[in-house]
Amino acid sequence: MSEYQCYEFVALDRPLTAEQMAELRAISTRAEISPTRFWNEYQWGDLDADPAKLVERYFDAHLYFASWGAHRLMLRMPKARVDLKALEPFFVGGHAARLTSTREHVLLDLRSDTEAPEWDEESHDSLAALSRVRSELMRGDLRPAYLAWLLAVSAGDLDADAAEPPVPAGLAELTAAQQAMVELLRIDVDLVSVATRASAAMPKSDAPFRRWLAALPTEEKDAWLRRAADDPELGLGGELLRAFRATTKAEPHNTRRTVRELRALVDAQRAKRENADDSSTR
Repeated sequence: MSEYQCYEFVALDRPLTAEQMAELRAISTRAEISPTRFWNEYQWGDLDADPAKLVERYFDAHLYFASWGAHRLMLRMPKARVDLKALEPFFVGGHAARLTSTREHVLLDLRSDTEAPEWDEESHDSLAALSRVRSELMRGDLRPAYLAWLLAVSAGDLDADAAEPPVPAGLAELTAAQQAMVELLRIDVDLVSVATRASAAMPKSDAPFRRWLAALPTEEKDAWLRRAADDPELGLGGELLRAFRATTKAEPHNTRRTVRELRALVDAQRAKRENADDSSTR
């Protein structure tokens, strides 16, 4: 198999300036560069820059894949628009799933490496779907963060006795972007399946959110309106939803499962499936 690498970066919150585009052009003379996107592919050679530094300075999302099986997704979010305290328990070290904080941003760096390449030409356009994970996190949806923790488990980055973080609701009802995240990063689908056993169902109604909104003190509602007036581009609905979700807790379960216990559940599920397959072929 010939060597192939693809780098894609997108700017979502604001376009690149002419000066920034000139800086990027100095990095690559061949790349496709626009006010919202940097894209380049390599049959030989490599990008003459650190992708993490490019995300930190210019972009809000980055996708990388290589023909030898390496995949990488990076997301940059304004620190003021995420609940950093809620995210931190899901990122506890290792190579596969990292969270870093700068003065203005929170950066997620998710990686999957395999010695068995799964080359797919269709993955060229997948960043369009995956970038929605960023919006979900900024709305306070912690399912992508839990999936990142499962990625670390899949990669063997965590000790067997490490306990899982709070389990968010709705793991059995992943969004299209979250499903794309599972596929890109090759998170063990059996691991995702057993993890859902401790996940509550998503609320079927937005009534609790509306009650919370109606009960906000007048001065707090006025503060939200001032934010909307000061920043017309602000996704006020998403910001309100994140604030509401911050007031709720993940559904408790009797014990916080360990990595060892989750792996045992995975082994049992696979054995049950294999036995069923054997029975059906007799």
